[in-house]
Amino acid sequence: MKIFVTGVTGFIGSHFGRMALLAGHSVVGFARQSDTRNIRRIDDYRSSGAFRLVFGDITGDISGLLEGMDAVVHFAARTFVDHSILDPEPFIQSNIVGTYKLLEQARKYKPSVYVQVSTDEVYGTILEGAYKENACLNPTNPYSSTKAAADMLCLSYWNTYKLPIIITRTENNYGPWQHPQKAIPVFVRNALQNKPLPVYGDGKHRRMWLHVEDHCSAILHLLRQGKAGEIYHVAGEEELENEELARRILTILGKPHSLISFVPDHNIRPGHDRRYALNVEKLGSTGWKPSHTLADGLEQTVLWYKNHPEWCI
Repeated sequence: MKIFVTGVTGFIGSHFGRMALLAGHSVVGFARQSDTRNIRRIDDYRSSGAFRLVFGDITGDISGLLEGMDAVVHFAARTFVDHSILDPEPFIQSNIVGTYKLLEQARKYKPSVYVQVSTDEVYGTILEGAYKENACLNPTNPYSSTKAAADMLCLSYWNTYKLPIIITRTENNYGPWQHPQKAIPVFVRNALQNKPLPVYGDGKHRRMWLHVEDHCSAILHLLRQGKAGEIYHVAGEEELENEELARRILTILGKPHSLISFVPDHNIRPGHDRRYALNVEKLGSTGWKPSHTLADGLEQTVLWYKNHPEWCI
């Protein structure tokens, strides 16, 4: 299968490109040429004969890029909630307009499947239980609102044009090569430097965690087993309070828990959702399950950042 992968130099997209190549597919990766450090994520397979890298802007002229593609996996997105609160416009352009432009190319060149990679944040907070795929959307910040809008746009292309759309919604991903400003890299870097670990609010916000390789394996699985027009939750069903995440990282590194520092988040992240949770029975019924436990995966990830301090700068 020839797969067009947007955001291939991003955290999740780079892992997916690697796994797709190992599975015997060919990959055309699309990325913005914004931070040259991101290229390091694909150094191990950039020279593969089954891989081609194309630089561009998803909101610009992307005409012809999907010609001859069997599948599209759309990872590219602006994702920092705090940044979206400060300035929503880049998120509207990238996450909504960019998705629209890619859908139009898919409508023209007709790949056999188009996977829209989305987020649990489109549902908003849930204090008990877990959202199923038919839950109503209730995004509470500009980032999640743009992702919800993109999802709805994709479903409209399925309903109107029968473009074979699959939407995946995932939880917090973790693993090597995550952006240095994300929670786990920040916690590891600060702990190694004996600096405070900034935990928003009272530390009781709960998040579900999934290893990035499990996320990518689920998408590869859905390229074969997924049904067009459907939404699938990709999650590991393991959740932690943010304070507990910081504690586990400090324990792995042999650092005192006193390094945890609670940061008032009223101005940084107004309306901070208390908890997200996804029900994954639908995906599980297709035969997929994660291969990493949170305990083992988190320790491996923390030690990777410890051994690659240059990435966390």
